[in-house]
Amino acid sequence: MKLRDYQVRALDELWMWFEKHDGGNPIVEACVGAGKSLMIAALAQRADTEFPGTRILVLVHQKELLEQNIEKLLAIWPTANVGLYSAAAGKKQLGYQLTYATIGSIYKQAHRLGRIDIVLADECHLINPKETGMWRTFLSDLARYNPHTRVIGWTGTPFRGNGVWVTAGDDALFTNVATRVTMKELLGLQFLSPLVPAPTVARVDARDVRMSGDDYVVSELAKVTDRTDLVESTCQEIVELARDRKRWLVFAVTIAHAEHVRDELKRRGVAAEVVSSETPKQERAALISAFRGGRLRCLVNVAVLTTGFDVPEVDFIALLRATKSPVL
Repeated sequence: MKLRDYQVRALDELWMWFEKHDGGNPIVEACVGAGKSLMIAALAQRADTEFPGTRILVLVHQKELLEQNIEKLLAIWPTANVGLYSAAAGKKQLGYQLTYATIGSIYKQAHRLGRIDIVLADECHLINPKETGMWRTFLSDLARYNPHTRVIGWTGTPFRGNGVWVTAGDDALFTNVATRVTMKELLGLQFLSPLVPAPTVARVDARDVRMSGDDYVVSELAKVTDRTDLVESTCQEIVELARDRKRWLVFAVTIAHAEHVRDELKRRGVAAEVVSSETPKQERAALISAFRGGRLRCLVNVAVLTTGFDVPEVDFIALLRATKSPVL
């Protein structure tokens, strides 16, 4: 598989950043659809080519992201000496030059990994800004075996829910944004389809919903959103607006809200199902597979298909969850 020109450019800029900086941990800011998993794979291969024996750890948050990243790695580098460490994936392979892992499974295993030269942290904006939490504890443990380990963060949103950049603060893990691939650039190159807002009649009135931190209190937001009349009118508009669309992705507030939306869409003849944190792993995989294959037209989800959900056929998105979060 051949990288696109902007991917090559971004990796070259990242490489030049390392040549100019003896210390620090950079970020690759790459928007949705930029192909972060491909760039991660290409970077790992380049590091091994130029510095044979480099030991690399790729960390992600979810099993689905892990599987997608491994797939892209093998497309770029079929002979990679790679192991997979994830309880959710049913594999705990160590002793490889390159390891792909979910942070929840690996964070207590630094002593078994030993020397790691480069950590590639996907969706790095989710890492705790303070010296606490799984990520920071794990990286501190890794430093015992190699104090010169460098961490490269990958994200399309290099800021937190409150809008503060991940490079800000005395305890910040990351020091600089080394390179950027922007949505404007990819829209101009026609690698992304522009978002086209559709005028709607149904409205969620969140004026009296309280805030918690940087976003609405979910329980209160659900009360003003998950009303029978509003769900019915919203679903009717979805059906009318998306009549000629292939794959619909709907974001709901709570599981109960998602189930009500699904039932209402089904009542209108739409093949729809719900995916949430409570959906069993095998069932979730089966539903996503059916969605990819066109056997399901609509997936209604609750905060689980938000990062790295790679289904290019999606051509209709319904946001039924009001938010103040710049990341969301």
